[in-house]
Amino acid sequence: MPESPAAIGYDFSCFSVEKKFISRKNSVFLVKAGGPGATERYLVCKKYSRPERMAGEAEMLRLLKEKGVSVPQIYGTGKDYILTEYLEGTLLLDRYCLLESSGSDGGSPGEPASRLLRDLCRWFKGFYQASREIAGRQLIMGDVNFRNFIVREKIYGIDLEECREGEIEEDVGSLCAYALTYTPSFTLWKMALVREMLWLFAAELGLDQEFLKREVKKELLVLAGRRGALAEMKKLLAGNLLEKSL
Repeated sequence: MPESPAAIGYDFSCFSVEKKFISRKNSVFLVKAGGPGATERYLVCKKYSRPERMAGEAEMLRLLKEKGVSVPQIYGTGKDYILTEYLEGTLLLDRYCLLESSGSDGGSPGEPASRLLRDLCRWFKGFYQASREIAGRQLIMGDVNFRNFIVREKIYGIDLEECREGEIEEDVGSLCAYALTYTPSFTLWKMALVREMLWLFAAELGLDQEFLKREVKKELLVLAGRRGALAEMKKLLAGNLLEKSL
């Protein structure tokens, strides 16, 4: 396990909170850390609403890092928090929205968006291979919210709190559901991108396309329920929206 902050020269009396990040599950902060004999650096402090998840995520991040997967370095843990490196970059959600705003409404999402999809697929492929080697069974990320990825020279996955055993189609179905429903939802650009995402991930990861489409529909209903729009989503799906779009 990673050492305590004190053991690596950090002390909470020497921490200053610079920013609070958006998180629906936990309290996540950018902190500036220092201490006697320690170089000043920025870290991310994640304080868990469910502390029992802390040890599992910290261990998975450490093991994935050892396998070469692009995840943040762990610098320390406490009773209910972890300290990780601060990865300066762009949230996948922000890059996604920017690409749509600068793209076209035609039948193709455009090369920059296609390149982003290839990079994302490459990250997932590495994650699935490494996590399978670690656990001896198929693990999935669990929460593929676009805020859980940072885009730099490559993509980094930054939240593995809900990592669990499962089918890859569950992750990819959820990824597609998120992609379709960020505001504004179900645009022509988003539908074209998700068509490409389905094809790419199915081809690269050897997925069952029919199972995958069922997972997209299931995850659309889950997200709609969470956002208080379940009745509207049921109506859209009853009109064969997915079949027409994808």
